[in-house]
Amino acid sequence: MPIMVDLHSPIFDASNPQRTAQCRRETEAVARRIVLDMVAAGWRESEAALALADAFDDYCIYLAKRPVTTLVAANSNQFAVRQPRLR
Repeated sequence: MPIMVDLHSPIFDASNPQRTAQCRRETEAVARRIVLDMVAAGWRESEAALALADAFDDYCIYLAKRPVTTLVAANSNQFAVRQPRLR
């Protein structure tokens, strides 16, 4: 069963604090839809929600461990620099 949610592109610049709130609203809508679809498939709401939270947590850990890549222009004759993330 496909999970269909109308996602909206960010309307705020990356430096605007309201962007985070908009992202959270979008994420909550997607998470709610996933949990409801899992419940419709026969999973209990609590186990679906906890599994989703675990999956998000795992993804956050993956992002934290991933090396930071500093992007440079393709015509700059420089190489991208990989740096470990600071804790």
